[in-house]
Amino acid sequence: MRILFQFALILALTGCAVKQPQMTRDEYLQTTQRTYENKTPDDIFRAAETLFKLADGDDFTFHYTDDTLTASRPWTVYLVLAASMGSDTWVIRTKEEDGATRVSALVSTTAGAVAPMATTGGDWTATGIPGGGNIVAGTAIYDVFWARMDYLLGLRDTWMTCEEADNRVKSGKTWGVNEALCNSFNMKDLAPDAD
Repeated sequence: MRILFQFALILALTGCAVKQPQMTRDEYLQTTQRTYENKTPDDIFRAAETLFKLADGDDFTFHYTDDTLTASRPWTVYLVLAASMGSDTWVIRTKEEDGATRVSALVSTTAGAVAPMATTGGDWTATGIPGGGNIVAGTAIYDVFWARMDYLLGLRDTWMTCEEADNRVKSGKTWGVNEALCNSFNMKDLAPDAD
């Protein structure tokens, strides 16, 4: 019985692998890159930093090079019998081209879990379940990221909410996960006009 419970717990915590569509190189570049006319790299970095601070400003840390912003956010989710922890890392790279700035975005997530496991003596102990890291697959996270960047750069009239982003996934307009910006467990997700 204990072995069955342990197996069910591990399965519930790790989930089942679901095969996701694979983007072609052209689709990937279209999803992860934009060119902004009359915007400098500093404009892009200020907008991106604002975007991340609105998402969860207390937890993001920022690191810069001449052409890159790296934004990292460690996170933890506590459940009744388990916990999951990890980190989201965004890399925003810019390149000036003829009065415009070409921008590429890349987000990756690493995660692991802690869960109770029975010991040979019948007691329980907290055990780490191996995790891993991946580049976030899909169009959903970039869809909300670029919509918010466009708003902050004055190119869009409305701020894409997480509810709208989630509905775009449900309707099939985008696919993949958007938790690196829309995670209700541990993100503030403020709008730009919020106090």
